[in-house]
Amino acid sequence: MGGGMEELDEKDLAILRLLQRDARTPASVIAQRIGVPENTVRFRMRRLVERGVIRGFVALVDPRKVGLSVSAAFMIKLDPERREEAINELRGWEEIVNIYQFSGEYDLIAVAFVKGLAELQSLIDKVKGVKGVRETNVLVTTRVIKAQSVFSLQ
Repeated sequence: MGGGMEELDEKDLAILRLLQRDARTPASVIAQRIGVPENTVRFRMRRLVERGVIRGFVALVDPRKVGLSVSAAFMIKLDPERREEAINELRGWEEIVNIYQFSGEYDLIAVAFVKGLAELQSLIDKVKGVKGVRETNVLVTTRVIKAQSVFSLQ
């Protein structure tokens, strides 16, 4: 099977719900909350990591509180012959935190965080210089309305 919901039972989903809200929740606390032995929780967590359901455990950092006060979305059109080459280059840049491939007018949307407008202009120039990038349209964030990393797990 391909990693879909059918492979996750209610205990797996309960573990994931708790970890999404606080990845530091001890296995003993999770076990108590969902009513299974701690060893079961540890086994299931390890299995969720091995299967790629859990991709990692990270601290969610507020970019503005660490000096990354400007964010922008780069809408990018690619040359079909150099698509993968361009994607691979952009994927390696630390300023870019998310890249989504789309159907439609633009091929990619890349979300980036930088210190200020001068750094944003540098990044814009750098993106335009990538072989395979045909066109870019940059949208600067003026207000964050919703940014979350917790998914609804039914």
